[in-house]
Amino acid sequence: MRDILIIILSYLIGSLSWGVIITKYIKKNDIRGKDYPGGSGVSRQFGLKLGLLVGFLDALKGVIVFLMILYFVKSNLIIILSYIALILGNNYPLFFRFSGGQGVAATIGFFLPVFPEYVLISISIGIFFIFIYNIFKINRYIKFMGAVPFGTIFGLITFFILLIRKYPFYPYPLIVIIASTLLLFRGLTLILFTKRK
Repeated sequence: MRDILIIILSYLIGSLSWGVIITKYIKKNDIRGKDYPGGSGVSRQFGLKLGLLVGFLDALKGVIVFLMILYFVKSNLIIILSYIALILGNNYPLFFRFSGGQGVAATIGFFLPVFPEYVLISISIGIFFIFIYNIFKINRYIKFMGAVPFGTIFGLITFFILLIRKYPFYPYPLIVIIASTLLLFRGLTLILFTKRK
């Protein structure tokens, strides 16, 4: 029963879409009419400072879920399911008509408490590939993925390589594969089924 409650709480925490909360209720201009409600979308529409704030708060969701898992969960399966619930909540938030972001910051926050050095290395690699994406205008060739998800994939690949060298495949390297799959799926669905102004 407790494990089921943890999974449900992970989804509800993920459903706190800070991009929507800040833009709709504080800025009085819901970002979902213009862009996606993650940190990068908020940066594009409302400036870098507000985007960083949203990214920080979204990452904090991941930190909270992981700390909750750390203290209350013993099963590796529940760790995996709680991560999936967190990202599903972030991407399809119950409180905001199931219209959310892509889960990049929440994923970073989830892994940060347990693998801080690996996360920082992976973020650095991801930022490098974001610059590559923009310099070479890769969006001309990859229509379903923006600069941040593109960089994130390379960051996740780096993170997976660092993890698999020292830790068993189950559960954390497996979660990285799940994270990459969810990110790619989210990117494809946003392009195929969502229209933006």
